[in-house]
Amino acid sequence: MKVFSLIGLMVLSSVFSVASGESIYAIQGDVLYSADANSGEWSELSESWEGTELLASFSGSMYAIQGDVLYRIDRDGSWTELSESWEGAIALTAGEDWLYAVQNDMLYRVNPDDGTWESVPGDYTGTSHIAWCDGELMVLQNGSLYRTDPVTGDYIELPSSYTGTTAVAATSNTFFAIQGDVLYKVNPRTGDYENLGGGYDGATEMAASGNYVYCVWNGSLWKTNISTGDYESLGSTWDGTTALCVF
Repeated sequence: MKVFSLIGLMVLSSVFSVASGESIYAIQGDVLYSADANSGEWSELSESWEGTELLASFSGSMYAIQGDVLYRIDRDGSWTELSESWEGAIALTAGEDWLYAVQNDMLYRVNPDDGTWESVPGDYTGTSHIAWCDGELMVLQNGSLYRTDPVTGDYIELPSSYTGTTAVAATSNTFFAIQGDVLYKVNPRTGDYENLGGGYDGATEMAASGNYVYCVWNGSLWKTNISTGDYESLGSTWDGTTALCVF
């Protein structure tokens, strides 16, 4: 059972400009926030999320793993506990009809309705990041990037080394990775990549939607145009953010 605790409001103020009117959701300290994607107005949704580092969006809801528990979170911050035994999970994403999580060198396909799961065949030792892109899973494992079938586990290794990658995200047909100081835009079929510019060293929280990538770096939120690489700061009050998604 999740227990709510009172905590002082941590200020989160930024401006977002996604044409679709989507919202940014962030966990900062104990609090889950939403921010209007056009006006930047923000509101506190719910508390007691301290330590949550895995957050993914799917079908109009968010999913978070906190400690041992997988939660479904509505846009208003209300939540439902789906399943337990997720302690030690290190990655979470969603695509088509499923969630996907990496825990103890295993990749699991998870029912978003009730939290039941089944394993995806394969050896996932050394996996650090996953993302859903172009109908398959992008699995970053031991510095290599694999396009992986979400049912059979069959994979194709894509070219280039991704050693040192600190964050990944994806839109429906483009994969993004921050490696060292640089943000890369990657074709999920060929592995061909484009350098979108530097200045991202150490960024660990990233989300992507439409024509923009958002990442938290050095306490600030940055929005990058994936077509041009142009970027702008959307505020400097994001220090302590541990999870980020957009939808």
